[in-house]
Amino acid sequence: MLIGIIEDHQLVRDSFKKLLELQPDWKVIIEACSVTEAKLAVELEQPDIFIVDISLNGAETGLSFLSYLEGSFPHIKSIVASMHDHEPYVSNALRLGALGYVSKRSASDELIDAVKAVALGKRYISEDVNFSMSSENLALTVLTNRELEALPLFSKGLNAKQVAQILEIMPKTAHVHKANIYSKLNVTTSFELLKIAIDAGVIQLDELT
Repeated sequence: MLIGIIEDHQLVRDSFKKLLELQPDWKVIIEACSVTEAKLAVELEQPDIFIVDISLNGAETGLSFLSYLEGSFPHIKSIVASMHDHEPYVSNALRLGALGYVSKRSASDELIDAVKAVALGKRYISEDVNFSMSSENLALTVLTNRELEALPLFSKGLNAKQVAQILEIMPKTAHVHKANIYSKLNVTTSFELLKIAIDAGVIQLDELT
């Protein structure tokens, strides 16, 4: 597994690298101390997983790098390892595409487990991280921005062709979005999807009348 690290403290960066490379076939291929440096590196070589700190040197934070990854390299999974283990940092990071969130206080014990879980597409949040996101909103963080746009439309019972027209995409692409939404949210019917959308506040009941 190929891993990238963006962390502005060299001792922490070195510690993470040493810990990660104890695992067979794991290699840290990017070590960056700023968002600018990380962007230049990821343009040349893409890791499977990026471990991201939030507070960094320079104008941009780790949150902006998460947004960049989701927009430019959505196949790269990300884990936040930060001292900011409370709201609103946690929910913001999850909304920006992070699948994992580990407190630096427990990173030495939990980082390996987090990487293993996220590599499988599972969410991992260490127990000492405090966040208040509802289970419904947490579930929606696994969706891409385009899937989030399509979610309320499919929830209202529109078919793929109708959704494609509204979002100005190909019907085939709309079908793919629908399949991904159903799979990621673990639902099999439009009614189940509607319930999640209402509970998460994506759509309001008066929109259905």
